[in-house]
Amino acid sequence: MNIFEHHLTEIKNLILSKKDILKLNQLDDLKGINLEVPPEQFNFDLSCNIAMVLGKKNNKNPKDLALKLKEIFLNEITNFSIIEVAGPGFLNIKLSKTALLKNINSILKSSSRYGSTKNKSTYNIEFVSANPTGPMHVGHCRGAIFGDVLANLLKFNGNQVTKEYYINDYGNQIKNFVESVYFRIKEIKYKKEFPKKENLYPGIYIKDIAKKILQENGKKDFIDFNKNFDFLKKKA
Repeated sequence: MNIFEHHLTEIKNLILSKKDILKLNQLDDLKGINLEVPPEQFNFDLSCNIAMVLGKKNNKNPKDLALKLKEIFLNEITNFSIIEVAGPGFLNIKLSKTALLKNINSILKSSSRYGSTKNKSTYNIEFVSANPTGPMHVGHCRGAIFGDVLANLLKFNGNQVTKEYYINDYGNQIKNFVESVYFRIKEIKYKKEFPKKENLYPGIYIKDIAKKILQENGKKDFIDFNKNFDFLKKKA
């Protein structure tokens, strides 16, 4: 249980015990109530929307309800030291020193598992999967970091995760890629113009691949594409 879950449980249990005093008839299992970090400009530890959620369900003014909840929380929850009602009825909460010490000790006790949940879903995360028809670039680095972090976060929360790098080296795009290399070789070796054919890869990097193949296999005959397809596919 993390800090938000712990203090939200405190709040919910208190509301259930005080529902008659507060004249709250519609609780709906306290759905929609959350506890989060308030915006940067508010010097508080937590912010709760409970007054607005219950005010709407029970036809009460959220701000008036928030003032009543503020008084009850300060009297009943020792973990809260200061509470301010903000905007339409948000409760901004400052934790007591005792609460901060409890939370720190809980984090130390839980060690590396603090904050994790007990999900049991299964995920297949495919990331990077660089297209073999083009060079690697900084976007692939971003994808590698993003995918790995996402997979680790899912694992941290108890999920089963498979990481996959999809190697797409089969099909028409590979044939088009090899054909592009072939035409660049013909352009360099036989002075044949690179054709304006749909689906070819005209990038400069294709020329670099063609030059490298010619440097290593300059004496080879590259006139017939079909005869050279398998050879070029391996080299490219």
